[in-house]
Amino acid sequence: MDRRTFLSSTLTTAAALSAPLPSWAGDTTDVAGVKFDNEIDLQGHRVVLNGAGVRYKVIFKVYAMGLYLPKKTTSADEAVNMPGAKRIYLHLLRDLAVSDFGRLVTHGIQLNAAKEDFVKIVPDIARIGQLFGGYDKAYAGDKLIMDWIPGTGMVARFKNTVQGEPFTQPEFFKTILKIWLGSSPPDAQLKELLLGHAPKQMNNPADALN
Repeated sequence: MDRRTFLSSTLTTAAALSAPLPSWAGDTTDVAGVKFDNEIDLQGHRVVLNGAGVRYKVIFKVYAMGLYLPKKTTSADEAVNMPGAKRIYLHLLRDLAVSDFGRLVTHGIQLNAAKEDFVKIVPDIARIGQLFGGYDKAYAGDKLIMDWIPGTGMVARFKNTVQGEPFTQPEFFKTILKIWLGSSPPDAQLKELLLGHAPKQMNNPADALN
């Protein structure tokens, strides 16, 4: 790894470890000033906040994220495969080009999709790309919410607007979850927080290489 990449990895890990942990107070959890309800009704389905945290890129906060499940779990596999309603909630903390965010999502799908599922979800990958293609810019405070509703599918909302018809393939929503909970997440510390774990400690800067 070259010096620039090493420095970037070290700064990213240091930023995540120095960040305040989610703060639970009454009915909400505060993450970087964003309040997540600890329990919500999702079209008649009760879901609870499994975990929440901040996505960092180098030292910059990109978005706060909360994961809602029918019941709490610390297992990524169980979170992905658990039946019932679920919610992925992203709250942007800085302005960014929507095309950059779209590439992050599609790249995460490509990295984490199971080979046997990929062919099934190709049309949905194209649709999610079109979802982001309709916007040029996203701003701090904008929200992306992806709800899995049993019997309906995944309903995506961006900038408080429902984006087209539901995505009905269960494999597609599982792959969306794997962007953050799979073996190649964009932010390993965020994955730990979404699963209710404390962030892993880095004993020395060389750990950032692993």
